[in-house]
Amino acid sequence: MTTIESIRKFGLKTRGFVAGILAAIGSAFTLLGLAVLIADCVFGTFGLEGPVLYGFLLIFIGGGLGFIFSGVRMFLKEKKRVDGLREAYENNRCIMADIVDVRANTSTTKTSDNMFTGVHYREFYQIECHYKDAAGRTHIYYSPSLYFNPEGMIISRQVPVYIDRDDENNFFVDIDQVLSPMEIHEG
Repeated sequence: MTTIESIRKFGLKTRGFVAGILAAIGSAFTLLGLAVLIADCVFGTFGLEGPVLYGFLLIFIGGGLGFIFSGVRMFLKEKKRVDGLREAYENNRCIMADIVDVRANTSTTKTSDNMFTGVHYREFYQIECHYKDAAGRTHIYYSPSLYFNPEGMIISRQVPVYIDRDDENNFFVDIDQVLSPMEIHEG
């Protein structure tokens, strides 16, 4: 049973939207190619024949089908990832991993913050946690990126990590469970 909480945590993110855009672009290219081809065959308005016709078909219809295939493939892969995490969350299939470190990283994004270079460095944080299984192997997990330092907000030294039963590399560190709610101070 899908819950609102699991949809909020594991809904289709950027990859799902990119997949939809690729499929839409592919559909537009394919339909445009078919429309021009049909109009040329019926009315003879474009005069496409021989190598020009084959090149046109390859570019528009073949390229459009390539975009559609890429978009559908990306969407299905993302849906499989999301469904595995959602199923683990809803069935409470998780491990409790020990929080080891809060790592600061830097990402480079192109923005208009610096008018000369167009590059802005943004610092983000990830919570690193370890889990030792029954065989004695240590598994390392990282939380999603946070744009604030969570060190002062961690209320527990263990964090639940939801793991897809079909793919152990598909996991989600549920940091919402170990961070205290932020207080809003009005000035």
